[in-house]
Amino acid sequence: MARFRYLKGDSFFHRMDPTWKFAWNLLVLAAVLAHLGVGWGLAWWAYAAALALGGARLPLRTYLRGLSFFLGMGLFVLLWHSLYSRVGGAALFAWGPITVTAAGMVNGVAIFFRILALASLALIFTLTTDPARLVESVIQVARVPYRIGFTLYAALRFIPVLENEAQVLANAHRVRGVGAGYRAGWSGWAARLRLTASLVVPLLVSGRRRARLMALAMDSRAFGAAPTRTVLHPAVVTRATRLWVLAQVVVTAAVYYDVIARLGA
Repeated sequence: MARFRYLKGDSFFHRMDPTWKFAWNLLVLAAVLAHLGVGWGLAWWAYAAALALGGARLPLRTYLRGLSFFLGMGLFVLLWHSLYSRVGGAALFAWGPITVTAAGMVNGVAIFFRILALASLALIFTLTTDPARLVESVIQVARVPYRIGFTLYAALRFIPVLENEAQVLANAHRVRGVGAGYRAGWSGWAARLRLTASLVVPLLVSGRRRARLMALAMDSRAFGAAPTRTVLHPAVVTRATRLWVLAQVVVTAAVYYDVIARLGA
């Protein structure tokens, strides 16, 4: 099963209007990027994780599975920042051009926690937002032309489909011996890389075929001929949604006020 597929539910975030939910995500994102310390990064990750597991009611296994997709990137940034950061301070280890400092490691850990926080926000939005409802909200609330909205809908629908197809192709390759023994040593990494590279062409062909079929279906139904379309499900923005986003506006403004005050001190 695709790890970023919409999960049906009845939580607050499931009922929240997608456009306002996206605005809330941007506000939290701005607040997370404003704070650079390890403590703040850990606090924002704990906040986002609590909302994902409590507010959005995501299953723990699903949340961890989605988070693992970003974990490798976070560890890479942590390692890179620890080895090549030019932040001053006492050197913990030095070898040629590589100098590991305590300040560099601290900055790397802070960025690592911020990546996990941003990944949690992305999971909240992706797993609790129905693509069809998102497009309806974008068209009705954000006033985006429905032609662009349908393009967004098609892209969102293709992501989990292509992910599932990639998994099916990978399993078929492994049955035939491609990538066998990929868990052992450097040769295993080479086998994994060959397995991943072998999926590119089939996925491109499948994506092109699906796009062509969709284009034919749209042309046969005269999609785009009328300037407007009839709305079957009107978008509803509740008072709770407005208050939740307004509260985040206040929090984000307070965060930037604190950061500016610290810089001016």
